[in-house]
Amino acid sequence: MADLFLTSAAYCKILLHAAKYPHCAVNGVLLAEEPKNKDHKHIRFVDCIPLFHLSLSIAPMLEAALLQIEAYSKSIGCVIAGYYQANENLDDNVLNNAAKIIGKRIYDNNPDTCIFIVDNNKVSPLAVSEAYNIYTFKESNWCKTDKRPTTDEETLELSRMLLSTPDSYRQLVDFDNHFDDLSKDWRNLQIAEYIDRST
Repeated sequence: MADLFLTSAAYCKILLHAAKYPHCAVNGVLLAEEPKNKDHKHIRFVDCIPLFHLSLSIAPMLEAALLQIEAYSKSIGCVIAGYYQANENLDDNVLNNAAKIIGKRIYDNNPDTCIFIVDNNKVSPLAVSEAYNIYTFKESNWCKTDKRPTTDEETLELSRMLLSTPDSYRQLVDFDNHFDDLSKDWRNLQIAEYIDRST
């Protein structure tokens, strides 16, 4: 398996999405830099695009969102290479069927795909470690892996600061918000710029 890297923007946006809707399951995709060659040994996740909080797998909505994200990712030299999900219940950190199906769909286009399942108990300003478990696809099944991206203390500190400021996660826009009001930008560029300035 390739080495994984997760930027501050990607990590923090995952947590902001989960924090904005603590009463709902949420999901989204992770964009990685397009590999320069076929023998790449590194996957660098550079951004997170929040998908839904109302219903995670309504096919027409998912199709429309993924088409837009794929076009956007190509325009910035990235590929969809990951999927994340935070389940509805606080103690539910299980890889469920919705995650497996959507993850497999992404895997069919990118064999380096990883699924990040958020540990809801760690979506907190008090968290001291990464808030997810990672799964990779091996031998026709999703398997939990101990290999994790290195998350530096600066990123963890930034995530704690953002989670302690309600305005930071209230600004986050997912595709449910975008489909309700097309003027809302699912790319969340303002949040990404703020995170970049803070690191």
